[in-house]
Amino acid sequence: MNIARPVSSGNPCPFLRALVAQGLVNDDFQPIGRLSDTICEISRASDGGKPLPFLLVALIALAANGLSPAQIWRNGQQGVHLSGLRGGPLDKRGVGSRVIGVDGEANEAQLERLAGFGSMKTDSAGATELGLDDAEIKRFMEANWERAAGNRRAIDRKLMDGEWPVLLQVLGKPGVGGRYLAIADIRRLVVDRALPERIASRLKG
Repeated sequence: MNIARPVSSGNPCPFLRALVAQGLVNDDFQPIGRLSDTICEISRASDGGKPLPFLLVALIALAANGLSPAQIWRNGQQGVHLSGLRGGPLDKRGVGSRVIGVDGEANEAQLERLAGFGSMKTDSAGATELGLDDAEIKRFMEANWERAAGNRRAIDRKLMDGEWPVLLQVLGKPGVGGRYLAIADIRRLVVDRALPERIASRLKG
C-alpha cells in the first residue's frame, strides 16, 4: 500500500495534488517536459478518452505561475512551481468547485454539493454508481459561476472548462448512457489524493 506524500496547500488543483501525493511529480519545481509527459501518459491510460495533446499541456504549464515574460522564462528554465500555483493565473480563487480549501484540505460540504448534481449511471459492466455526465458537469460549473457573482473574472469561466470537462476526458468511465465521471473517483482524487485504481494499475503495468 502506497503512503501518500505531503502536498503543499499552495497547490489548489485536485489532479496535480494527486500526482504529487503519489510521487508522480515533485511538489516543488517540476520540469515542463516531464510534467507534460506524465499528464499525457495518464490520459493515454484512461478508459477510452481522447489523449491530451503534449503541446497544449506544455503551454499551459509554461504559464502556470505567471504570465509575465520573465516568469514564463523562469518556468521554462526551472520548471513549474507546483507549490506556488495558488494565486497564479490558473487559480480561480474560490470561483470554482471549492472542493479544496485554502488550507489544502478536502471540503466535505462542497463534495456533497458536487454529488448533488449527479445521477445514477450504469457502467460498461452493468454496475450502477453515482456520477456526472457532460451535461451535469456543465450545470455544476454554471451553478459555480452564478454562486460567485460579484467575485469573479471573465477568465474564471474559461478556466472551469479546463478542469472538470478535462477530468471527465481523462478519468471518466464509459457508461450505457455515455461517458461519466464517477463520484467515487472524484472522492478518491480529492480526499485520498490518488488516481482511480484502474488507471493507476495501467500506469504501473
